[in-house]
Amino acid sequence: MATIVLARHGRPAWDLRTPIAGDAVGDWVRDVDVAPLDPSHPPPNELRRLAAAADCIAGSPLRRSVESAQVLAPGVAPVIDPQFQEVYLPTSVRSRLRLPPKIWVFGLRTAWYCGWSPGVESHAAARRRAAAATASLVALTAAHPRILLIAHGVMNGLIAAQLRRGGWRGPWVRPRRYWAFAVYERPE
Repeated sequence: MATIVLARHGRPAWDLRTPIAGDAVGDWVRDVDVAPLDPSHPPPNELRRLAAAADCIAGSPLRRSVESAQVLAPGVAPVIDPQFQEVYLPTSVRSRLRLPPKIWVFGLRTAWYCGWSPGVESHAAARRRAAAATASLVALTAAHPRILLIAHGVMNGLIAAQLRRGGWRGPWVRPRRYWAFAVYERPE
């Protein structure tokens, strides 16, 4: 039976709490992209077990994904593909209002889902990319029946929806915390 595990990367070692101004969100996002993983927040044992059993580890080119792959499968060269990269937030905010990053992320992601995507990939384009990423993963299962994808929250969600539409069994709602994962299986 083919299995695809969609895992979110580990927590970046970056300040995720100090309020930032709206016009600084773009810089904050770029800084998170280059931040290393927080070593005080290790992956759960069950995810380590799934990584050890995987025939193939795949991930996005973003640092937090690559380093998460190294933590879960030291010495294994993951299949890195930009299709798995996170969907960026629109950051064209002209506000000096200071809010915690979680509030900005929630508001900007909600606006993105509602169609506001200046300077970034639209929701429709992200769904098309997720369809291509899903096709790549499914094709990989021909040679590697157990795949672990270490990617990002929104992209994993879009891929999960594609897998479910394609007849794969797995959760409709997947956890979103760092190191969270969901298992999808293709019935024989």
